[in-house]
Amino acid sequence: MRILITSLALLSLFSTSLLAADDQALKDRVNEFQTAWNKDDTKAMAALWTEDGSLVNPFGATAHGRSEIEKIFVDEHSHAFKATRYEASEVKVQQVTADVAIVDITANISGVHAPDGSAAPDYPHHVVWVFVKKDGQWMAAAARPYQFSPKPSETK
Repeated sequence: MRILITSLALLSLFSTSLLAADDQALKDRVNEFQTAWNKDDTKAMAALWTEDGSLVNPFGATAHGRSEIEKIFVDEHSHAFKATRYEASEVKVQQVTADVAIVDITANISGVHAPDGSAAPDYPHHVVWVFVKKDGQWMAAAARPYQFSPKPSETK
């Protein structure tokens, strides 16, 4: 019985360590995205996605597959988001399985441009990402951002 309890305790400790390592690896991926965004490196941004990943951008455009995702990033970073600063303020990780995780990010984009090129307000938003582990590396399978809107009590 003592061996069983010791084994279960060690297994629990080992599992907790693996989950913590995955949490950090996922947060590192988000940081890679942020770094690439801040450099307008659309190829590096898209490289975080699986080949069959999907994206709905803040303007409602959809992309399926890494090459389409890169095209959206190129378009965004040629206009509204060119030379902007992406800053994630909160990253929450929920592992669904050993190979699937949901990552919720609260972030802000500053330096946004209106269609006429003039300065636009910052873009505070939230993104829900689904990550999958492929060949030992976390890859984005899907991302869905949305912009915060005022609470009904704040619009009166």
